[in-house]
Amino acid sequence: MFKKGFWVPYEDSGEYPTKLKSMEAISRYCEENGESCIFTGEDEVEINGTKYEIYRGYENGSRGNYGICCREKK
Repeated sequence: MFKKGFWVPYEDSGEYPTKLKSMEAISRYCEENGESCIFTGEDEVEINGTKYEIYRGYENGSRGNYGICCREKK
């Protein structure tokens, strides 16, 4: 089965997102969308009661741009 997930807007797509930049981007995304988030680990976040793993790396089809993705944990 496919995992549910979403890409978080990341402005510096030419640079690899550090953990701090990832956390800032996710926090900003949640604040702008009226959602609550709690970071439960270095690469984990809980958004509105759902746990996600944080992926930092290349976006598929983006021609080498980096991105931040939250993938639902099961």
